[in-house]
Amino acid sequence: MEQSIIDMLLVIDAETILAAYPPGTADNPTSIDQPLIFMLVRTDAVVFGQASKELKIKAQTEDVLRWRQNTASSNSTYSGLLYKFLCLKGDNLISPPNPILATVQTPLPNPANPTVPGIQTIQNYFWESTVLAAGSLTYAFYFMIVDRHNNVKGYYYWDPFITITA
Repeated sequence: MEQSIIDMLLVIDAETILAAYPPGTADNPTSIDQPLIFMLVRTDAVVFGQASKELKIKAQTEDVLRWRQNTASSNSTYSGLLYKFLCLKGDNLISPPNPILATVQTPLPNPANPTVPGIQTIQNYFWESTVLAAGSLTYAFYFMIVDRHNNVKGYYYWDPFITITA
């Protein structure tokens, strides 16, 4: 079996989090214990937990895990930014995750010709790790919520788990 890239999309309900939780600080973020963060992965990689705050995935040794985040407003009103990964249990199951910054081209609607998209070049990022062994991984992801003027509105974290099945 060849190596796979498993993209996990984290959707953060930023507006509800800001309304329901104190803002925390970068060094002392507020824990999110309600289901306000949703993890999604392609169908063939999920065992259970699709669109929940916990996820069990099918991954094999040497598969690459990538975490990307968005907000329910698609980063238009508020953006979420992952800034720290902390392994709580199972740190030997994956390599230390690192943020990766990439320059990518994405399509852009073309009002003059709707069936032929334009293109824009943007900076994008994700966190990446390599699977080293099967087992259960519990971790904390720290994130901030930023408004459209780049003002940090709060610092938060949640501690999901991922079960890696060989």
